[in-house]
Amino acid sequence: MTPPQATEEKLHPMTTVTVVSKEPPGGRCSLYMRYAEALRQALGFQPEVRYCDSSAAVPPPAMLVGDRLVTPSDGVIVSPEDIAFSLSDRLGETQVAELRQVLEATQEQWMEEWSQA
Repeated sequence: MTPPQATEEKLHPMTTVTVVSKEPPGGRCSLYMRYAEALRQALGFQPEVRYCDSSAAVPPPAMLVGDRLVTPSDGVIVSPEDIAFSLSDRLGETQVAELRQVLEATQEQWMEEWSQA
């Protein structure tokens, strides 16, 4: 599958994807790092990891796309759907669907590896 391509002008304000993580990263933090890498590969976003504790303004685990916090729809863990939704105003419908597939594959691979660890 070819990753979705986004125009620079549409995504310019959101070139960074930030993972707010504990040190060392736990399960959700490591999954969010994988999502960040998938966004780098698919859309050219620059991944960044901020290590902090639960007293931070945005406590870990968390993920920001640009300056927007990606809110888990289930209240617990950021899903591919949550990330795709957070970008839906900047990407076309086809691009959002393709991105969601890339992120779902990333999540499935991470879950398989995590269960074997």
